[in-house]
Amino acid sequence: MLSELLFAAMINPDMDKLNLIAKAEEKTKPNVVVTQKIEKTKLPFTQLFVIQEDNRTNMFYFDEIQKYYDGLMNIVIKDFSKRTKDSKEFLKWVDLPSEQLAKHGTKSHLDEIYTQAETLKARKSEKERALVVLGIGGSKHTAEFLLNMNGVGNKGKVYFYSDIDPVSFENFLGEVNRPVSDLNFLVVSKSGTTFETKDGFLRFEKKLFNHYKKQGLNDNDALRAAQSHFAICTDKTPNEKNLRGKIGNKNGKENNYIKELYIHDGVGGRFSMFDDAGLFAAAYAGVSKEKATRILKSAAETSKKCLNTDLTLNPAARSAMFNLYAYQFGYKLKQQQYFGRLFEGGGENWIKQLYLESLKDFYFNATKAPDSMHYASEGFFYPANRDKYNVVMTVMSPEISPNYKKYLGAILVSYAEKVPVEMEILDVEDNAIKPEAIGEYVQAKHFEIVYTGMLRRQAKAQMPEKLPEVFQSHVEVYKNKFKPNSPYELAPGQ
Repeated sequence: MLSELLFAAMINPDMDKLNLIAKAEEKTKPNVVVTQKIEKTKLPFTQLFVIQEDNRTNMFYFDEIQKYYDGLMNIVIKDFSKRTKDSKEFLKWVDLPSEQLAKHGTKSHLDEIYTQAETLKARKSEKERALVVLGIGGSKHTAEFLLNMNGVGNKGKVYFYSDIDPVSFENFLGEVNRPVSDLNFLVVSKSGTTFETKDGFLRFEKKLFNHYKKQGLNDNDALRAAQSHFAICTDKTPNEKNLRGKIGNKNGKENNYIKELYIHDGVGGRFSMFDDAGLFAAAYAGVSKEKATRILKSAAETSKKCLNTDLTLNPAARSAMFNLYAYQFGYKLKQQQYFGRLFEGGGENWIKQLYLESLKDFYFNATKAPDSMHYASEGFFYPANRDKYNVVMTVMSPEISPNYKKYLGAILVSYAEKVPVEMEILDVEDNAIKPEAIGEYVQAKHFEIVYTGMLRRQAKAQMPEKLPEVFQSHVEVYKNKFKPNSPYELAPGQ
């Protein structure tokens, strides 16, 4: 009976079915109970929380968790809202979706991004050129994940390169199986000095230069021909030291780079899925502007929800409270599982970077299921471990298939017998994640991670001047080793 009710709530978590679960709990006292949904109307991105019965806490319903933490959560939301008005807080990702859609005259910046993508695609000979994205961390994982959720990943239109060794370089060229002259490139680096990205940039540019020299062009023409294969996404504000200062602010005669893409100030790499680089890659891969607009509109609406102190309407706050509940009652290790190929290609790396770089702890693991089910469940259900975990299952709409529905239901019930579980359900459209679900899910995750860190500290009455969740000062520890006159000084492109 319980599993049937859980299935019903998972597929269509409306209030009638959830009331049935509550009544079943009163009569049969099952060892799992389900919270009410985030809203009474179905959303593209739905949350389902399942709480096991144990001896650690007398909270059995999510409403009780919310009541326990709502005072702290409201303080966090109000504090965060104030910080968004400070340009030094690195929180510009909150309004980024709206900014991309805002009209400046007759065009939005999204329009300009799509124009740039079409301009680069038009630079070809007989064959369409695939795009190679050069970037590491958030400059790579965000675009990879965005493409896959839209169903256009692994289609031979966009590749990603982030290695520095010559073996990987040659093997990558073998993988794309086309001459370098049949490739275009997107270089993603705010400073333009990220070694890994600059190394790939110079390697490919040099290879193109040599190709055009062999075609009989002089040095100047060969360089301009090589430059015509590149779009550069970097800091918007030019100065004499940064890449923008070197390549120029607008497309023009001084070189052939496409260079009207930029990384917005106050947007860290892991929060940058809706910045220019991700949207450019999506446009190049064939995601329509109409779909991109729907994604951004949904993300903009989600920002409003996530700043709302009505916690029943705030998906990020609800997940953050559930995270703190699990953390404080001993379920510190979070097992994030993505179910389905649409979540592969950047998904695991994006969520790992978002969590680990923001919260700066190692209570986290992310896997793609079903691939991970055997080893994850074996470790998870081992008696010495099973009381340490909480689980997040990220799934597509279960109604797409009876087998998929039963499979997920069996796993949900298995996990919920022992530990707290959150299920994140994303709607599907045309064999991809629905654009509104992408916007809502990604932006809610951005907020959730920051709120989780803030809520942990608020519970200890600790609130720093700046939020460590959005800064990454410790990355410089290894970067500083590469600087000039260091014994590890590097020569990019060699």
